[in-house]
Amino acid sequence: MNYRSIIFISLLCVFLILQLLIPSRKPYKGRLIHMLSNLGLVGINNVMLMFIPLIPLSVSEYALANEIGLFNWLALPIWLLLIIQVLMLDMIIYFQHRIFHKVDFLWALHSAHHIDPMLDVTSGLRFHPLEILISNFIKVFFVFLLGINPLSVLVFEIALNAFAMFNHSNIQLPEKVEVIVSKILITPALHTIHHSKIRRETNSNYGFSIVLWDILFKSFIKKGKYTMENINIGLVGMPENMKTGFPYYLSYPFKKTKK
Repeated sequence: MNYRSIIFISLLCVFLILQLLIPSRKPYKGRLIHMLSNLGLVGINNVMLMFIPLIPLSVSEYALANEIGLFNWLALPIWLLLIIQVLMLDMIIYFQHRIFHKVDFLWALHSAHHIDPMLDVTSGLRFHPLEILISNFIKVFFVFLLGINPLSVLVFEIALNAFAMFNHSNIQLPEKVEVIVSKILITPALHTIHHSKIRRETNSNYGFSIVLWDILFKSFIKKGKYTMENINIGLVGMPENMKTGFPYYLSYPFKKTKK
């Protein structure tokens, strides 16, 4: 087991425990099956990526060895490279997420993520294999073009995964903590707004980690129409509850969906 797997499992356990201690809403009957199906999808996606030779890390190592890409032509200290590159990758993922909400075919794929009827830590790992594949090659393109350092890629991938689990978790931060943290990071309360059935709210709060990009590019909503525990999660015209889990959601993008 490598260190990325150790970090992943450790954070998964932490957020699972926090969901029991400070939940924002009570899990419905049968939620455990949905959680297991979400984790099953993670396994499918990881196996798929094992057979793809071009992933961000391998491309980054190739670009560094051959001095390809913008940052490989600049003489910058590693600490500065790390900060700039991680922020740039985060901004790229922000725009990727935003585009997935605007382009019909991409939205069809991404909607499989939004039909999860309740958010918990496993929801942050629930993405259609085709969306994962497209996202992989978007990252590969920019990593190669910009010459992103392998260390930056590793830090970003770990952070992206960690923040996705955090802000999808079914936890409610204490009010005073929420006020402070939400000024910097996308909290579960902020991301729950993104999963609202209200279209304006669905098309907001695209960030996975920091609130900067949403504020800067005018997609930030601090408070939704309803409180976090009362937000109606999902999409208008959602399928039956049993068909929002594995393996049904694999075919969902190929049916008509509404933005």
